[in-house]
Amino acid sequence: MVKKQDKSDIVVIGGVAAGPKTAAVLARRLTGHKITLFQKENRISYGTCGLPYFASGDINSFDELTYTSYGVPRTPDFFLNSKNFEVRILSEVLDINRTKKTVTVKNIDSGETFIHGYGKLVIATGAVPNRPPFPCPASTVVRSFTRPEDAIHFRQMVQTGQIEKVVIIGGGFIGCELVEAMAGMWGIETVLVEKEPQVLPFILDREMAERVRHEMVKKEITVMTGAEVEKVGIGQDNRPEVHIKKHTVLSADYVFICVGVHPESSLAKECGLKIGSTGGIEVNSRLQTSDPDIYAGGDCVEVEHFITGKKIFLPMGSLANRHGWVIAENICGHKREFPGVVGSFLVKVFDLNIGTTGLSEQAAAREGLETGSVLGSFPDKPDYYPEVKTFTLKLVFEIKSGRLLGLQAVGEGDICRRVDVFSAFLQRKAAVEDLLHFEHGYAPPYAEALDPLHQLATMVIAQRGGTSFLKPAFDFDGFMEHNGLTDVIALDVREPEEIEAHPWRIDGRNNVQHVNIPLNDLKKRLDELVRTREIVIMCRRGPRAYQASVILKQAGFHKVHVIGGGAQASLL
Repeated sequence: MVKKQDKSDIVVIGGVAAGPKTAAVLARRLTGHKITLFQKENRISYGTCGLPYFASGDINSFDELTYTSYGVPRTPDFFLNSKNFEVRILSEVLDINRTKKTVTVKNIDSGETFIHGYGKLVIATGAVPNRPPFPCPASTVVRSFTRPEDAIHFRQMVQTGQIEKVVIIGGGFIGCELVEAMAGMWGIETVLVEKEPQVLPFILDREMAERVRHEMVKKEITVMTGAEVEKVGIGQDNRPEVHIKKHTVLSADYVFICVGVHPESSLAKECGLKIGSTGGIEVNSRLQTSDPDIYAGGDCVEVEHFITGKKIFLPMGSLANRHGWVIAENICGHKREFPGVVGSFLVKVFDLNIGTTGLSEQAAAREGLETGSVLGSFPDKPDYYPEVKTFTLKLVFEIKSGRLLGLQAVGEGDICRRVDVFSAFLQRKAAVEDLLHFEHGYAPPYAEALDPLHQLATMVIAQRGGTSFLKPAFDFDGFMEHNGLTDVIALDVREPEEIEAHPWRIDGRNNVQHVNIPLNDLKKRLDELVRTREIVIMCRRGPRAYQASVILKQAGFHKVHVIGGGAQASLL
């Protein structure tokens, strides 16, 4: 039986990120308006991105993911008393009647169904896990990791000693975060399975992703890339089994399915709103749907990529909160626009900080852009300063115009500020030379006198001037083949003690002669090098190798190459 209910000036569907943000801003702007938010779950406004850290034990209680900055839990009473709008949890919106401007809502506890009218409607229904592209059983120990229930269930099992081995299917953000959660806190034997040839395949280029894989292997994680899952089943011992094509069967106590998410746009589709090519709700720059009285934001919509101009699906809590503000401002009549995205991401894997913004070289190639790139390694503050840490950056640019396309960062140092600054440059459609004029805050506790972004720009200029920068080596044979090298002198210009601490492991390779000549001695020992051979130069981070290339060219050597990022970026 459907019960007639009252009407609100504004109805919001969805209560995790975009929904509560929209309602809270509206309640501040439109005093006296009735605002009602319907949330299907029994939890409201929780930090979804914190779920891996609750699973790992870094966060003691799930309730902490619902707290305000001053320690008050976000409950329906909190929103009513502090924010001045009504939240109804366990209330599932079944359909939207655009003609009558009503929603049909089911109370999950009582089963009662009622109709609620709206003046303006906001859809913030989020995203749902993708179906795995292989047979998978319905099991409490084979599940995705997108909801609070997933994290809570795992945490209960691991705390009671029921989990000793885990298989994670999918090497994207969630998969990589779970790797650390499993092994870092709980010491669980962990296997990561990824169909693509690398981890984080749609975010990083391979030479950067290999640093992440190397970190996982160092922490005793089994990483299987290029491994396609055939099926997941339950073995005779009632433990899940992951069948890998052309490989083996992995038995585990728990299997995470991390194969991505897609927009939850079914309500919008059923009521006739336009759905984009990504499956997300189509919205304009003001986040209006095809119905001017209905707005949508968060993970259920598609957005425009600032660089390519194409529509993409980008589920990020940071974007969802910004969407909420834009929607609320427009409903209030302020005509705000959401300009699009460049795709900025951060993820932590053990001791590595990983970040990216804009396009990778692979992604740019898929867009038909002719790109160049440079790669360098840097300290995050002067080497003399205590607690200095390092990172490797890769800059991608368009060759013809010099337009900046993307930045990737991997390392233990402070990558976040570089990613954020570069994101701002991308939104300005800046070129490489613009980085030279970037004025950064400088003091030894925080940064070097020249920021790594300045140095990357000068590397591009040097490359245009004829310096050959090669990508760092994680597989020397592949490195030689990729760069068309056959008869090589591998010139290491580091000091002997540096090499002893971190040797360049290429001895015994065919057609490669390893020569160590410290930079300060190079001018005096040029006769030890053969001018007709290819010379590949390595140092710790790159600057000495570049200086060595200048010395060699001035002395008449022409087949000279610098390994970008040096030993810090290389895995050899």
